[in-house]
Amino acid sequence: WSRVLRSPVLMGIVSVTALQGAGQFVLFSYFGPILKQSFGADATTLSLMWALFGAFGLVGNMLVSRFIDRVGAGRMVLLTTSLIALSLLLWPFASTLAWLAVVLMPWGLGCFAANSAQQARLVGLAPALAPGSVALNSSGIYIGQAVGAAVGGWLLAHDAAPWMSKVGFALLLVAIGLSVAIDRSRRPA
Repeated sequence: WSRVLRSPVLMGIVSVTALQGAGQFVLFSYFGPILKQSFGADATTLSLMWALFGAFGLVGNMLVSRFIDRVGAGRMVLLTTSLIALSLLLWPFASTLAWLAVVLMPWGLGCFAANSAQQARLVGLAPALAPGSVALNSSGIYIGQAVGAAVGGWLLAHDAAPWMSKVGFALLLVAIGLSVAIDRSRRPA
C-alpha cells in the first residue's frame, strides 16, 4: 500500500479516475429528474434511455477489451474519456429525446470502458502493486461520483442546471490533461 501511495504515476492515474467520475456525475446523478423536467420523459422513456446507455456501455467494454493491446491502455483511457467529454460538450444541443439519445451514445461507449482501461493501465504499469492500485482506483471512482453529485446538486440548488454539462466537461478536460501528462512523463527522453 505504501508503495502505491508513494507512486506519483499510480496515484496520478487514480486521480484521473476520480476526475472522470466527478465529471460524469455532475450530470449523471440527476439524469432522471433533468430528463423529466426538460424533455417530459416518463418512466418508460427513462427506462429506454438507461437501456440504450447500458447497451452502449456493454459495447464500449467489448471494444476496449478487443483493442486495448493494440492501442495501449493510456491511449484507450484518452479515447474513452474523450467520448464522455464529447457527450457533455454536445448535451446543450440536444433539443429532443431522439437527439439526446444520439448524444448519449459516445458517453455510453466511454463510461464503463474508461474504468476498464484505467485498471489495465494500472496493472500494466506495476503488476506487483495491482491489488492495491486497482483497489484505490475503485475508491477513486466513488470519490469522483460523490464529488460530482455534490457539485451537480449545488448547481441545481442554485438554479444553474445549464452549467452542469459545462462543469462536467471541464472536469473531464482536466482528467484528459492529467492522463496525457502521465503518459508523457513515462516516455524516454
